[in-house]
Order: sequence, then C-alpha cells, then structure tokens
Amino acid sequence: MARWFCCLLVFVLSGLGVTADEVWQEPQDRAFVSRLDGTEQRYVLLQPADYDPARVYDVLIMLHGHGSDRWQFIRQARAECSESRRFAGQASMICVSPDYRAPTSWLGPAAEADMVQLIDELHRGQRVGRILLLGGSMGGTSALAFAAQHPQLIDGVVALNGTANMLEYEQFQEAIQASYGGTKDTHRDVYRTRSAELFAANLTMPLAATTGGRDTLVPPDSVLRLLQHLQAGGAQVLSLHRPEGGHDTNAQDTREALDFVWKAMQRRSAAAAEPPVVGAGQSLRVVCLGDSVTGIYYHTGGRRAWPELLQMGLQRALPGRDVSVINAGISGNTVADGLARLQRDVLDHQPQIVTISFGLNDLARSGEGPFRDGLLELVRRIRAAGAEPVLCTPNAVIDTAGRPEQKLQQFCQVIRDVATVQQVAFCDVQQAGLKLRERAPQTWRMTMSDAIHPNLDGHRLLAETVCQRLTGVPVSLADVQPETGLPRVRQVLRDGGRVKILAMQPLVEPLQRALEQMRLTEHCDVTVWQTEAEQNGAAIARTLPELEAEAQRLVRPLKPDLVLLTFPEQRPELTDEQVIHSVSWIMNWSLDFGRSSWDCVVVHPQLLSRQAETAEAGEWSKLLRQLVHAQDLQLLEPEPGSAATAQQLLIERLGPFLQP
Repeated sequence: MARWFCCLLVFVLSGLGVTADEVWQEPQDRAFVSRLDGTEQRYVLLQPADYDPARVYDVLIMLHGHGSDRWQFIRQARAECSESRRFAGQASMICVSPDYRAPTSWLGPAAEADMVQLIDELHRGQRVGRILLLGGSMGGTSALAFAAQHPQLIDGVVALNGTANMLEYEQFQEAIQASYGGTKDTHRDVYRTRSAELFAANLTMPLAATTGGRDTLVPPDSVLRLLQHLQAGGAQVLSLHRPEGGHDTNAQDTREALDFVWKAMQRRSAAAAEPPVVGAGQSLRVVCLGDSVTGIYYHTGGRRAWPELLQMGLQRALPGRDVSVINAGISGNTVADGLARLQRDVLDHQPQIVTISFGLNDLARSGEGPFRDGLLELVRRIRAAGAEPVLCTPNAVIDTAGRPEQKLQQFCQVIRDVATVQQVAFCDVQQAGLKLRERAPQTWRMTMSDAIHPNLDGHRLLAETVCQRLTGVPVSLADVQPETGLPRVRQVLRDGGRVKILAMQPLVEPLQRALEQMRLTEHCDVTVWQTEAEQNGAAIARTLPELEAEAQRLVRPLKPDLVLLTFPEQRPELTDEQVIHSVSWIMNWSLDFGRSSWDCVVVHPQLLSRQAETAEAGEWSKLLRQLVHAQDLQLLEPEPGSAATAQQLLIERLGPFLQP
C-alpha cells in the first residue's frame, strides 16, 4: 500500500511538472478584477505543502515567455521552470505566476497595472516578506522593466534571456505594437519606459541575468551593457553569459542566478536587523503604554487590540515561555497622561518590558519640546524600576489637516532621537505601515478604520512589527480569526432579561422566523433598522453614506444587546475610498465607543439573494469579507455550494448563543 502511494505521489507531481523533492499544495487558479478596465485577470498561486498561515513567506513571482501563459512556470518541465520551482520549494517560498495579459503582453501598460495590483492583492490575508521577480524571455524583459519602473515593490530580480532595450528590439513587433498601443515612433515613451537599460539607476536591488551569445530571438547586447554599467557602479549583480549559448538557460545557471539573488537579499535583511530586546528566562511580562491606538475601542471591534495580539505573537515566537501582555492604552492620552498614571498602570505590574506608544495626540496638542521631555522622563522612570523601555513610533495615518503627515514625521523623529541618545530599543511602527502602503496601497487603506486609527488588521501589523522587534522572529497573525459567540446576549439571558436586537430591515423577516422556530420570541425585542426610504410612493434603498449617518444617529443611543448588519447585494456606484469609508463607519458606529458592551454580527448579502455570483459580485464579496474580518466581527455567509437560507444559518450559527 505504501509503495503504491509513493508511486501515485510521483505520478501526480510529475503531472504538475514538479519533482518529488518539491512538494507543493495543489496549484490555485485565482482571479481578480482589474481596477484599470474591469476585466478578469488570472494568476496561479503555489503554496508549500506545509503552508502555515502563522508564518511570513517570501514570494517568487514568475513571468512567462512570449506565447505562453500563467501555467508555464507551474507545469513545464523545461530547465528554467523546473529549477525555479525546485529552488522556491527548498527556500520555502510561495510561487505566483500571473497571466499579465497573456500571451504576448511584453509588459504593456495594462499588464504593468495588473502587476502592481497583483502585488497589492498578495498582501491580503497572508504576510508577504520579500519579493523576488523572475522571468524568462519576454518574462525576463518584463521583470527587468517592471523592477526599473517600480523598484519599491521588488527585492530581487532574475532575468533569463531577456532584453533591456525595447527601443532597439526588433522581434515580435506586431504583438508588441498591439500591447503597447502603437509603434516606436507613435508611442516612443511606452517603449522607453520598458527599456530597463535606460533606468539603470533604479535597479538598486540584487540582480542576476543569463544571456546567450548566439541568441537571435532576444539578442543579449542590451542586457550585457546594463549589467556592465551596474557592476561598474558597485551594484550586487551577477552576469551569466554563455558565448556559445542560445535562447535557453540550463538548470545550473538558473539555480546559480536564483541562489545569488536570494543570498544577497538575505544579507540585506540581516544587515538591517536589530538585536532582540527579549532576553533569556521562563516568564515574560510586557506592558503596552499608549493612547487609543493601544487601548481597546470600536476601531478593532471592542474586544482586543494589538497588545492582545502581541501576546499571541510572542507565544508563537517564544514557544514554551510564560508570556503575559498587559494593555495600558487609554483614548486621548498624551505623554503627560502616560507619566501621570505610569506607576499605577505600568510599574505596579512589575514588567520586564514596557512599550511606549504616544504622539498622535501630542502632535495635535503640544510642541516637540514637551513631547521630548515627557519621553525622556518615561524612559528614566521605567529604567529606574528595572524594566526595559521600547520607544515606538505611531502608526502611519491618512494625511489630514488635524494630523498632517509632515508634522507626524517630525514627532517620529523626536522619538528616534530620544531612542538614539538614551540608547533605548526603538520600534518603527510607522515605517512598517509606510512600507505596506508603498507596496500595497489598497491593502494598507483597508487596515485603517478611520484616518488615524487602524482596524484589527492594522493592529495585526502593529503586533507583528513589535513582536519581531522584541524577539527577532518574524511571525504572522493573519490567521487570527474574529472571536465567535454573543457574550452580551448570553449575559442578558442568564440574568433573565429580554434581548434587545437591532436588525437591518432585510434581516428582520428571517430573524423573526428563526426566533419563532427556536421558541425565543418571548425573550427578544426586535427593532427594525430601516434601510429603505420612501420617495414618490416608492421604496428606495438608502445609500451607504446614508446608512453610515443612520448608524451614527441610531445605534449608540439605543444601546442594544445585539446588532445585525448587512450590506447591499451589489457594490454601490462609489469610489473605493467612499466604499471603504462608509462600510467601516457603519460598523464603527454600530459598536460602543470603548470595550464592547453589546454584540454585533454581519450577515453577508449573498445569504439573502442566493443568486449566482458574478466576477464583479465576487470582488464585492471579497471586499466586504476583508473589511468585516478587519473589524473583528463575525460574518455569517453560506459555505460554497450550500443551499442554507438566512433563517437556517441564523439558527445554526447564532442559535446556540441565544438559548436562555
């Protein structure tokens, strides 16, 4: 039996174009809707067989050649493809292979936009470390061009048999003109910006390229000139030129190119790393002192914030250690407020480490001088108590008049200066956010509950950043799911009270039927949240901004025990920013200001319509799912293929918590 299984495994892997020493999960054929033109664009995701969402993974993006598609590097057994997969498997990387407007895009403007969006997409739901961009032939050309135009998105490049100058390249002109929108004469700038040789100064990342002296399909001259120029400037570059070689790269050269870039990327990361703060010992107690971004408020669902997630991260980074983290964050606090309550809220807990996170309120109320003096006094008193202070910058914010980014940068510099002068451990939380915003702007925006407060996805990033600074171990908290249960409802029922439920209008009928079936009608009072308004005798659905205003007016004054939310079945005709803002604030206003005093559950609109999901509806579902998850709220949605009704799912998911 075992022998038969091994043979079957080898057969299956061979069908995928992988070998037995490269064990992967089944390739995932994924799609996203292009923000450029609304078309569906596909890519393949290949994860290690032992994929662990609690880990941070580096990513190998593989760009196919002319005439091929996203499956080339995933399935083909040719040396460049199989060796790339083998290398990625041994390095425990995630592989991503996009169509990028296959099969003959040559990184035209649409393909370039798709690549930028794809990198943004990859950062959602998993923690991406470094990104290595690899391509062969057309893909090698595209890898060089993309890295030269977007160096902030890429950490390393391997180009196999590509060109670095599209202005002088003469092959495949009909396909290239179709992708670029015209000829070299009519669209010269498009060709120019895809000529990496002309933007060599942007190629600051480690780079390796293979070329063949007898390659007539993609002549090596421009790449050789580019590499020579980079080498003369002291760049980390490897040139693998084979004078007798043609348009293929053998396995050895593919491996050498990848190995060179990979090791150079690792050296850069090691050079940037700082020594961990946490020392040896069995127990570790950390107190997190700060403002509303540290404390537990509606932005994160009202049940936990980044200090609670930090405890999870430390337990993962330091298995076997007795770890406790105490949240000492209070809304509106400044450094002066932190000093006033330092003994009671921090030092009385006898911590080994104290994280200090102030600045967002200080910059709105005081100058840099008092802020600096307050930080110095905090450091002095914490050290005098025998604890180790860690100075943290505030999170990255959306630029507003009340808290302009330029002023925030000045206060962050004060924190850096104090850390340097006092030789205190420093954690640049802001820089972690700015890096994510640079690489994945849409993903970063969806980590913000409002202009300055992160939601729980943003707090995951904060906790991961602080955890790595304390331990030196990168961890991912992307797998931490919203807490289930209805604690407020259970408490009311245990006390013999009636549960006050506020339900959006589309949910009222299935909710009442569910309550009747569970014989709970006598224990619950249902208030209808009207989601329609009458206009000229007709019922008109309220817009998202109108629902946002209604949430602000209605929920907190009512003080319900349970709020049931849903959203429109179709995405409203609003910008991404308007949608994210309104959806976030509908949830924000549906929660108490501080720690949660009532329960809130979101019902997916698909559960009410049960219509087949289009690509556009799928994107809307994905956006809603991300935002609800980021708010740390339960989302009731049907399982794929399930025929369960809203009434049935309410009974199944909420029924156990509604029993008196």
